[in-house]
Amino acid sequence: MTPSDLKIRFDELCAGRALGDLTMEEELELAGLCEQLGLAPDAALDLLAAAIDAEARQESATILPAHLARRLHQWADETAEPPAAKVIIPRVPAWQAAARNPVIGWMAAAAMLVFSLWLARDKPPLPPAQAEIRLRAEAADLIERKFEGLGDFKQAAGSVIWSDQLQQGYMTLKGIPVNDPKQTQYQLWIVDPARDADSPVDGGVFDIPTDGSPVVVPIAAKLALKQPQAFVITLEQPGGVVKSKQEKVVALAKG
Repeated sequence: MTPSDLKIRFDELCAGRALGDLTMEEELELAGLCEQLGLAPDAALDLLAAAIDAEARQESATILPAHLARRLHQWADETAEPPAAKVIIPRVPAWQAAARNPVIGWMAAAAMLVFSLWLARDKPPLPPAQAEIRLRAEAADLIERKFEGLGDFKQAAGSVIWSDQLQQGYMTLKGIPVNDPKQTQYQLWIVDPARDADSPVDGGVFDIPTDGSPVVVPIAAKLALKQPQAFVITLEQPGGVVKSKQEKVVALAKG
């Protein structure tokens, strides 16, 4: 076995151990892997399994309690790097008895949830600047508009890119004054006549942390866009507003 295969087998046996489902031969195999890899079974998983067992003895429902599910999610987020992508989901013969024994059903569900979290976990998101570069390379339907500063914000400038297909976009802004989030925040509005000619879509609230240097801001559209025609930045109260009075329009980008 390669080191990766050994680690995968170690994880499989650890899950079985938490479920109390290991044979004597598997217990010996796990002990050997612990010595060979210099690892120990994760005590957190054992504690969670014990908690699930205790809950199951007090409740008759067969659904994993919400607070334990949250603890499992938290545990998965706090653990080290997940196993390699070729992780093998552990065999759990106890599934066959789950219908007769809710305790086993809950414990097996917990183990499956943990491993599914490992498998589904993505790499950390790219920084906005790198994500913008990737979007420019990948989006076949990319549109780009230039921002122009208005009123007291004539020094504001930048650009916005958007992909309808990916429903993703970024603004690169400069010349916009730093804001105090406790006093005011900037908010993006997206005019999309194909959706609604009279009500622009909220594109998210954001802050400008430094004067002068360009800042890349992800667009957080609250609704799916079809054919955006204009992007408007306003200055609003902390947290933004549902509908802007457009009293302080910072910049506009349109086709």
